[in-house]
Amino acid sequence: MRAEGFFFHAASSQRQPALLLVNDLGKVSLADGDGGDLGAPSCEFGDLVISPRLGNTPRQVEFADGSRFETRDNAAMDQMLRHFDVDHGSRLMHLLESRLMLALPVALFTVLVIWGGITYGVPAGARWLAMVLPAEASAYIGQGTLQALDQSLFEPSELPAQRQRELHQLFHQYTARYAELQPRVLFRQSSAIGANALALPDGHIVFTDAMVELSSDDRELLAILGHEIGHLAHRHVLRRVIQGSMLTVVIVLVTGDVNAASSIVAAAPTILLELSYSRQFEREADEFGYRFMRQHDLDPQHFADIMQRLERLGGDDEMGKESAWWSTHPATGERIERFRRDPG
Repeated sequence: MRAEGFFFHAASSQRQPALLLVNDLGKVSLADGDGGDLGAPSCEFGDLVISPRLGNTPRQVEFADGSRFETRDNAAMDQMLRHFDVDHGSRLMHLLESRLMLALPVALFTVLVIWGGITYGVPAGARWLAMVLPAEASAYIGQGTLQALDQSLFEPSELPAQRQRELHQLFHQYTARYAELQPRVLFRQSSAIGANALALPDGHIVFTDAMVELSSDDRELLAILGHEIGHLAHRHVLRRVIQGSMLTVVIVLVTGDVNAASSIVAAAPTILLELSYSRQFEREADEFGYRFMRQHDLDPQHFADIMQRLERLGGDDEMGKESAWWSTHPATGERIERFRRDPG
């Protein structure tokens, strides 16, 4: 049996016409067009690494020393593979690739598997991993985050010192009960994000001056505090970082683009600065906040009240910059309704 093609010596891109010859015992040799020996390593057919058949693309036959034989004579290669029973699944791949009615269901199945993995598998895996990692993992990600925000988005708070002390004393009565999360409240001024509150992965919870000024009752700020503690308890930033890393791995596996792996490093600060959580994360933080208020004898209506006030800011073009918390924590009528007065 024989196949025509080109031979490439190891560590060389220069090619020369060649014949791949295989006798009935499976002994492999290479010859030039005149039948002369090319000096390629002699081996058994079963020791060759043969690429699968994909359309009319050239087949690659690799030898142990790194040299290779390239051929478009797919029929001859298929005959050899069948004869020596070393198909390696190439016939099945060729059948799937060359039959449209078979390829379409396989392609659809592949798309569904990838979609299901991204939609359900990645979040579930990220949640599990984030919860089993030690608390130091979140703190490590949060290193330098506050400093970076102070240099970019935040300015020192302009709230009166007495007002800050009052709020620190109030908040401490509640944050002390979640010592394992290490929540620490800070106040900052920010013209860029306006009325906002956010939880950093190292335990800092930042209230902007505009958020404090927007409240009409300190219990509304406690409601926001409970929501942000919920983000800490569910390790949402860590989960976002893990999800981003897992999605990058999926992209690399699907596309083969290993350069995409660099986005893992670039994704972390983007996640932290855009202040944007998924709807699932918001639902989890809402549920935590609701339980927080019930456990501490606080009326959940306070959360609904300040959310409605934020919603009104979101519709005011002149105060649009003050509605950042609203836009990054998308509140709907259903969410507001969840916190309205009820029998408990």
